Amino acid sequence: MRNSKWFVTIVCFILSLSTILAGCGSSSTSTNTTSTPAPSSPTDKPSDQTSAPAPAASESPKKQLFLNVATATTAGVYYALGNGMADLWNQKVEGVRASAQATAGSPQNVKLMSKKEAHVAFVQNGIAYEAWNGVGQFEGSAEKDIRALTYLYPNLCYFVVRADSGINSLSDIKGKTIAPGPVGSGTELNAREILSIVGIDYKDGKDAKAQYVGNAESAQMLLDNQVDVTYISGGLPHASVVEMATSKDVKILPVEGEVRDKLMEKYSWYFPVTIPANSFKGQSEAIETVAVANLLLGRADLDEDVVYSMIKSVYDNKEQLAASFKGASKMKPEEGLNGVTLPLHPGAVKYFKEQGLQIPDSLIQ
Repeated sequence: MRNSKWFVTIVCFILSLSTILAGCGSSSTSTNTTSTPAPSSPTDKPSDQTSAPAPAASESPKKQLFLNVATATTAGVYYALGNGMADLWNQKVEGVRASAQATAGSPQNVKLMSKKEAHVAFVQNGIAYEAWNGVGQFEGSAEKDIRALTYLYPNLCYFVVRADSGINSLSDIKGKTIAPGPVGSGTELNAREILSIVGIDYKDGKDAKAQYVGNAESAQMLLDNQVDVTYISGGLPHASVVEMATSKDVKILPVEGEVRDKLMEKYSWYFPVTIPANSFKGQSEAIETVAVANLLLGRADLDEDVVYSMIKSVYDNKEQLAASFKGASKMKPEEGLNGVTLPLHPGAVKYFKEQGLQIPDSLIQ
């Protein structure tokens, strides 16, 4: 009996020892067959590893520029062309998301850039001159943070009357009612400057009454006999002038001879142009008038390479822009400095030098 007890004790001891030894052995053998290996450290990677390396800490996605383009009223060329350019830049200029904004026109556009609420703007060269030099409506507050990008096209000056109105010259506007454009706009400034040459001041209703409305409304007011004269400043052709000419018998008053000479002497940014015959319905003869240059301006703090790409895309894709404004097809790089009255943006200097243009010292800052 005693021997049996010892036998059981010995067997239990042997079994316990086997279990302990098996447990110790598992730590060195089972990991090679059943465990998932830990990920290799970077130093363990083979030299022919093909996976893409992680981006450097300093690398980051290119910042997108949301570009606000200040234009004018929705019925004008500025707005149509501004939308066309915004679409073009979205397609052609990397990192740019542009959109056009309807505004009251050139003076407001300059102020929007000054307040950093617009990056690029359409501005008449007369307004650009006043803003840069701090004269006229910018008296005492010169805008030195704007730059010229390029000349665009001429803004023709249209004084439109009904054919049966009895108004045949600018002098005949005295005592009449005129729609000269929104208060303070480039259009209204043109009307005021031109009529001042023939002694008409409508500002206080002294020599004529004024209705300060935009192009579309002023055109309709002429057709509805609510005004005697509609003044419009814009491209050739101009949608509002086309509308008036196709809806009623109208005529365009000439700006010519001594009146034109005196105007250009007093305001150097005007230049003579001819409206070809048959440009509008019922216009069988050419008409002499004046025009001002339309400029594309930008803020001085815009990136040079972005501005360069913007200007290049405009001249490289004129036919696409012509879908927004037919006159865009006539734009030429060699005419890009026409009417420019303030310094060019460095991106513009780079582009026009590539085109072989000699940049005057006065346009470089």
